[in-house]
Amino acid sequence: MRNDFGKLFLSRGVNYYTEDVPLSYVIDFLGFTGDKDMKELGSFVSEHLIESADFIDHWAKPRLYTWGIEGKRIDYVRISPDHEYMISKLQKLGSVRKSASGEHPWMYHFISGYLISDSGIFCTLTLTAQTAYAIGKYGDRSIREKYFSKYISHDNPWLGATFYSETQGGSDLGANNTTAEEKETGWIINGADKYFASDAGLADGAIVTAKFRPGYGVKNIALFFVPAFKDDGSMNYSIRRLKEKLGTIAVPTGEVEFHDSTGYLLGDSRKGIYYGMEVLTISRLDDAIAAVGIARKSLWEAYIYANRRSTFGKKIIDHPLLLRDFLEMESELEASLYLSLYAASRFSTSCSDVPPYTDDYHYARLLSHISKNMASSTSSEITRYSMEIFGGNGFLEEFPVAKFHRDALVTSIWEGTSNIQALDMIEVMKRKNAHSLLFDDLSQMIGKMNNKTVQDSLGSLLEKTRKNIGEIIGSENVEVQAKEILKILGTLISAVLMYAVTFSASSGNDTSRFNLPDLYLYRHFSIEIRPSLELITDKKPLVWMNAGKIKTDD
Repeated sequence: MRNDFGKLFLSRGVNYYTEDVPLSYVIDFLGFTGDKDMKELGSFVSEHLIESADFIDHWAKPRLYTWGIEGKRIDYVRISPDHEYMISKLQKLGSVRKSASGEHPWMYHFISGYLISDSGIFCTLTLTAQTAYAIGKYGDRSIREKYFSKYISHDNPWLGATFYSETQGGSDLGANNTTAEEKETGWIINGADKYFASDAGLADGAIVTAKFRPGYGVKNIALFFVPAFKDDGSMNYSIRRLKEKLGTIAVPTGEVEFHDSTGYLLGDSRKGIYYGMEVLTISRLDDAIAAVGIARKSLWEAYIYANRRSTFGKKIIDHPLLLRDFLEMESELEASLYLSLYAASRFSTSCSDVPPYTDDYHYARLLSHISKNMASSTSSEITRYSMEIFGGNGFLEEFPVAKFHRDALVTSIWEGTSNIQALDMIEVMKRKNAHSLLFDDLSQMIGKMNNKTVQDSLGSLLEKTRKNIGEIIGSENVEVQAKEILKILGTLISAVLMYAVTFSASSGNDTSRFNLPDLYLYRHFSIEIRPSLELITDKKPLVWMNAGKIKTDD
């Protein structure tokens, strides 16, 4: 059967795992080892998922069926058969199960997310991972025996969700109205305000925040697992409607109501808000990782196009100004990639901690806030400019490029806006002193670099930043400077990581890979390690994206 999708999307057929050179550098640096399923995943996303997700986005979005043909309330969210197949395929490849079961560390899930990255499809897997994580870690023995096995099953595993925010509060969970009351038969959940309930209608159960005692404040919030159906088969919660969204069409986002719903308490009710935020850290990291994954696919597609399209007598990639744009975007993308995966790796090694947590966990949490903001901003800009490279075609919905930008935009909103991330970052710095561990970590990385010029430049930046941040944190107006602090820390961490990864991966006499960290440092800190002309005219750090895709006709 004829399939010409490759003429709409030029990257079709690449393997996003084996052919992504910067990814290979950073996972080697982090000591991660993939497997054959991850290799298959890299191919499946390119050859099937992107085409199918694009089709769903335009012509096969999820639809809510409130009533069945026999007149009974069913609240069934119907998705296309291929949508079902994709979710099943991604689960079989282990994007949730391998990490939740303990077969692999949580880095397996995070790197799978970078490969998948489609915000709609991956959101379903993020929510499922969070649900499995919460039940597996904080559910008592009876809950784990009854439900956890369903989430790590090889055959038809369950899907999950997190129903946190409500109409009146949004990120202010202390304003939640949903209540939980303990009775002889167990906990009963009531509330009609769960307003952004993604995966509603697909999830077999959800992690839910609810007040176990009256009054405003997050200390009154406990965490519960609420299955979609009661033991007798009746609906355990209802779906009021699905929302119309700009992007992430593949994941149904609805409004959920609880009416005497059965809930299962997770852990200690008095520590519910800590559990809830811990679970949310997974999705915040997933947001960052999905953002850079989307940006990579968008830039990769644009680069292949730039090597085929000719204007004014030459390929557009050979126009110096456009080449500079590509190099600058690549440096920003790699910076966010290394930062996001490093944050994920720190969480992956500290996620066995429980409240009140260790310094390592608080450090991981600090990195999650920074990486989410940095990656979402980078992704929005790269996907926007990638559309521009295609000219008018980039603005047409008949090609997949525009969808990348629409899907990237939500990564700065989900799980707390940029302001929320900045304020949460300040909280973990002021209360837990997490930035002290950060500065020590960066100092150790710099000390291992075998180039005195780079060591001196980064070391000087580190000491200046340490002093400036200390002064700001101790001031009375720290909140109004929160985003500035986040950007300062984010660019410093990214610069150090770019050099650390490049030194780790470099071999032989080819020093072109150092152009990207040099360019990043030059752009953000006005430090000219090499002549700026060399930084913006050397195509070598980009050519891997066009391997096997060279074409002579226009």
